[in-house]
Amino acid sequence: QDTEILNTAILTGRTVAVPIRVVSIEENSAVTDISESVECKSSGEDVIKVSDRCDYVFVNGKEMKGKVNALVNFTYQYLSAPLQITVWVPRLPLQIDISDTELSQIKGWRVPVVSNKRPTRDSDDDEEDERRGRGCTLQYQHAMVRVLTQFVAEDSGPWGQLSFLLGPDWHFDITDLVRDFMKLEDPHVAKLQEGRILIGREVGMTTMQVLSPLSDSILAEKTVTVLDDKVTITDLGVQLVSGLSLFLQPSAATSRAIVATAVAQELLHTPKQEAVVSTWIQFSDSSVTPLDIYDPKDFSLSAVSLDDAVVSVHQSPALPWPVVAAEGEGQGTLVKVDMMISEACQKSKRKSVLAVGSGSIRVKFGQNDADAEAGGDYDADEIENRASDRRHKGPEQEPRQDGRHYGSSSAEREDGPLRKASTTAKSILKNKVIKNNRLEGGKLSDDSQLQNIPIDFTNFPAQVDLPKGGAGVEDSDLVQTPRGLSDLEIGMSALLGVFCLAILVFLINCATFALKYRHK
Repeated sequence: QDTEILNTAILTGRTVAVPIRVVSIEENSAVTDISESVECKSSGEDVIKVSDRCDYVFVNGKEMKGKVNALVNFTYQYLSAPLQITVWVPRLPLQIDISDTELSQIKGWRVPVVSNKRPTRDSDDDEEDERRGRGCTLQYQHAMVRVLTQFVAEDSGPWGQLSFLLGPDWHFDITDLVRDFMKLEDPHVAKLQEGRILIGREVGMTTMQVLSPLSDSILAEKTVTVLDDKVTITDLGVQLVSGLSLFLQPSAATSRAIVATAVAQELLHTPKQEAVVSTWIQFSDSSVTPLDIYDPKDFSLSAVSLDDAVVSVHQSPALPWPVVAAEGEGQGTLVKVDMMISEACQKSKRKSVLAVGSGSIRVKFGQNDADAEAGGDYDADEIENRASDRRHKGPEQEPRQDGRHYGSSSAEREDGPLRKASTTAKSILKNKVIKNNRLEGGKLSDDSQLQNIPIDFTNFPAQVDLPKGGAGVEDSDLVQTPRGLSDLEIGMSALLGVFCLAILVFLINCATFALKYRHK
């Protein structure tokens, strides 16, 4: 069994401990528990510590480094035995990943004012709102936040090179561990909600920080800007999800990880079977964000069926968004979804619809996605579930008054940023799950006051394509990123370039001198 421990105490301030039992084996093969009689000592207190009673090893966050095969020696009379344990520590500074570091007001999206702050006017027409006492202000963009790190340990060799847990291209999502220690330097500019959602509040600049729970040091920081300009909603992406399938397979990158692939299903195979609506919005600054990170009180969604013989739409009391139900067989872009501002901020003289999108669905009774997958009959749109790929040649689409068709939203645009958005649009989430083959922090048998970290190694996480333009990222716990150049590699490249330039100048001078000498 591998003996490894993750030193998350550096991040949380809570001790991680692993119980130890020492036994002796007599010549007659008798096994005796000598845990209370042994003496013990750690080879490096700055890596791992051992209790006075030698019944557990632990880390409390005051360690300076990690190490591969750190030694804890146990002795009993003339006998001795070393315990080798690898201690992984988070690499500092941590990395704060924000889907959009520049937040703007959203034109036309008005929400009720929740503070005494003066509302920002969308136009002069907002004076009418103030006269009516509605107290509405423009909504600010939201962004998704996560904190990433690599777990490292020094090799036991003389050079002390760093080893990476799972490899140098792997990052762990530790947001849930540090969410209580995340803060914004100026909370008037922006606020952090549940440690995962960044919300703009007023124009300005601030810094997001992750503080150490054990000292005054800052483990990570990143600048956030709230701009004075406004963006518009350019598209509403819609996906109808009837179910999810989960597939597990070994990772091709490392033998210590398992790939969990979750696939969203868009097939309804029984009458009255329901599908939920999943939506995301695209802004004029090219950012793409799931709609569910916004407060559902600040908007509403309405849906209509474009073919009542195939699907119907109703509002479920248990869900805030519309639900689609199967009525008859068919397929295509059959559902139109409207996004509207909250009832309290609607204007009679303005159109309250912020964005319109459409979603495709397939209804085939007697067949489900699992049967199709078992037979190996995969359709690209069934597996990828990308909005830009759902372009069905369905029934004729009813044109709108402005000449557009219901199916002409993001579902039919190949080159838009939604094609690259994988948060909701691309529903394959490749979760990297660590095998539970290492020592985990657990409860101690005695009444020690140590607070242990319950590390769930089955909750590591998702690898998704990051959408460009500040698009959001799902709650993936582990991300494989392309490896960048190290400082040494950058320095050597620069030095090599200088040498090449010097040689070139020297050759030019030699050629010039030779030409002058020939003329003389």
